[in-house]
Amino acid sequence: MKLRTFWLLSILSFGLFIAVTLISARLPSPIPEQAVAGKLVWQRHNCVSCHTLFGNGGYAADDLTHITTKETPSYLINYLVQPPVMRPNKYTHHPALDEVDAENLVHYLEFVQTIPTLGWPPQQENAEKES
Repeated sequence: MKLRTFWLLSILSFGLFIAVTLISARLPSPIPEQAVAGKLVWQRHNCVSCHTLFGNGGYAADDLTHITTKETPSYLINYLVQPPVMRPNKYTHHPALDEVDAENLVHYLEFVQTIPTLGWPPQQENAEKES
């Protein structure tokens, strides 16, 4: 009797597992496709070597976690497609992207903005006020 109960519960559990797996596979992706494409642009161009997201990455350039609240998408796309000379260098330009990659990267940065960070990373002004 115990063996029969064990097998019955095992089969029911396995069936439930398969059903939940099939149902969850049909759910829409929580990350928009353009944001996923933008993440691939971020990785392909190694943006993390200079920029940070959520306080992680390179410290040679700005933290881009909340950049979409400071600048408009059209400004960001224009900046990425036709980059200006980077200060303090007189000849070095930010690497240029094509229009599609720039749009996808901006969509990724907009998605990053929606992730709750609970105030992380701390802003420079806050760190100066506390010390």
